[in-house]
Amino acid sequence: MPEPMRPEELDRHTKILNQSEDRELLAESAVALADSGDPAALLALARELRRAEFLNRLDDTSDPESDISNLRDVFGALAEHAVPASARLCELIYQQPDFRTIPARINLLLQALAAVRPTSAEGADVFRASSAEGFAEVNGPLLIENESPLALQVFEELVAGGWVESYIKVDILHRSVLPKRTSLPVLMACARLYERGLPGEVRDGLIETLFDHQSRRWFGPERRPPIPPVWQSASTEALSFLIAFANRVLTRTLDDRLRPAVQSTRAELESIRRARTS
Repeated sequence: MPEPMRPEELDRHTKILNQSEDRELLAESAVALADSGDPAALLALARELRRAEFLNRLDDTSDPESDISNLRDVFGALAEHAVPASARLCELIYQQPDFRTIPARINLLLQALAAVRPTSAEGADVFRASSAEGFAEVNGPLLIENESPLALQVFEELVAGGWVESYIKVDILHRSVLPKRTSLPVLMACARLYERGLPGEVRDGLIETLFDHQSRRWFGPERRPPIPPVWQSASTEALSFLIAFANRVLTRTLDDRLRPAVQSTRAELESIRRARTS
């Protein structure tokens, strides 16, 4: 548990946030409050972040395209010192229309919210609302990285629901699931999705993400595309789950281009599991 911020220190930072016109000083105090993990300090910070006047003092927002580096530092500190109170701050701030006038702010908030595990019911609602408002591609990797039950539930809703078109869902699957395809909770979420009657394009995108890796085709010439973990890093339980899932997939209608990849990966997984149990 983080140590509570001393009352005199909290009072000093709060006064700076209330009164100062010095952006560097404002940023230092806001980051100090965010770093603390102290619920009282985070509540004081939340009060300020809800106000357009404070946000305008913290960063130059006269140009909607301008840099919001000070706010980025604040939310970076919240993500680094993720505690339930920082999630509550994000949940409160998201409700403020003034905060949402600059989309980049929402990106920062979602990253800080996703850093808190497990995701709360209120946090899940923020991810749902923001996905419906154009942030589904941001949320996909964040929800999978979080891995907690409600985060994965919202991810399943994102892929199965109507927030984005099918081709975008496939890209979300590639970018979100590929780096986590040895995680048992993620594999279980994917298995549940497979049984939900996904459109063919999305179902195939799910299968290829789990059993194949076509970086150039999926991500183009990106300098740092998502990469999968090595299969040897998977737990034996995860290997067994994925082998069983491959068996299920191979008994059903499957695109001819996917069948060899599923069969080859299944054989590799079986070989790894045999070596562990022999």
